[in-house]
Amino acid sequence: MSRLRTALLSLLLCGAPVTAQALPALPPSTPVLPDSSPPAGPAPTLPPVPPAPEPALRCGSGASVPSTVSAVPLPSGVTGRVSFYAAEYDPVTLKAVRAVTLGDPDAVHPLASSFKPLVVQGVLQDVDAGRFTLGTPFTTTAENRSIESYPPGTNTLLKLARRAIILSDNTASDILHLAYGPERLARIVRARSACTTVLLTTKAWWGAQAGLAPQVLTGDTAAGARGYAGQPFEARLGTAAALIAASRAVTGPDVERALDVSFHGPAYTPDLEVYIQNTSTARAYTDLMVGTMSGRMLAPATRSAFRDMLSSGCCRPVTPNLASRYWGAKAGSGWRVVTLTGEVETRDGRVFGYTYLNDGSDTRDSLEMERQIRPVVQWIERNLLNLQRGP
Repeated sequence: MSRLRTALLSLLLCGAPVTAQALPALPPSTPVLPDSSPPAGPAPTLPPVPPAPEPALRCGSGASVPSTVSAVPLPSGVTGRVSFYAAEYDPVTLKAVRAVTLGDPDAVHPLASSFKPLVVQGVLQDVDAGRFTLGTPFTTTAENRSIESYPPGTNTLLKLARRAIILSDNTASDILHLAYGPERLARIVRARSACTTVLLTTKAWWGAQAGLAPQVLTGDTAAGARGYAGQPFEARLGTAAALIAASRAVTGPDVERALDVSFHGPAYTPDLEVYIQNTSTARAYTDLMVGTMSGRMLAPATRSAFRDMLSSGCCRPVTPNLASRYWGAKAGSGWRVVTLTGEVETRDGRVFGYTYLNDGSDTRDSLEMERQIRPVVQWIERNLLNLQRGP
């Protein structure tokens, strides 16, 4: 989200320099999509692909804990596909013990910016391991600058991490993501959550979605995106690397202009978000975020910094009714998409987690989508309070 959008959300919710390592160009023999490669000349042609799955991809084997509480009705104005999962977790094992759901908690949705805590956790673990320090400098360049507002010049790892979480700064997130290693993060996330896929930087997915990577997805972005989504994980890693490499050749403003055309064009379909962006399900992502946002995988100093970021940004109630000692949260938004996830630790030692995923909304203005965040956050809190009271 841009600084302008962050300011709007604040009003609504109160609440030697190192350059990120450049990815090498793929050799001509590297497969990108089945039976295609990125040679010069006409765009490669994909073999026939099956129709996009309807109505949505799913992941998971179904309920692992009983839904003991009924979800309250959604706020007015929310449209499109909604999946919601909230659960109380054992504070020691972090296993869910009871839950509340709405929609299909095992449906796959785009995460938008809600994936960024995984990036920041990763680089903070590298700080703990001695690879970086909180003061390690990184420089914004034309290659790594993403869409919307960005941190110019050279900035420390800590400043970029705070911008990625608190301001949802795409460039800050991408610089850290590239420094950590996209394939490395993808494999670690996959090992922790089989239903969560984090393959791309924000610039790579927005560029691909805007049709700026025809050498990878072919000239038919929709068909190429379906092919990419249908690849096995190992093959997707290769295609994702090619998309990230392709994004280096375009500027952030180029991507923004192309997105405006794409979103309002006849070829746009909400399926593109699911096929191209980083994805998960409400159930799987809640389980993952409870273990992530708690900071349990970090040393004391980085854990403190991480929890401070997550409890300072968007989005939590302005005046909470749920008495908590920690409420870590992250939101994402975009064209017809809003996502919200968080972990809450109450004063009496109980632990709750939640994920709200909404895509395909009838609202086609991103700022109007963000105005839905405040009532949805209040709705989430009402569900958490009901879960806290229990049956």
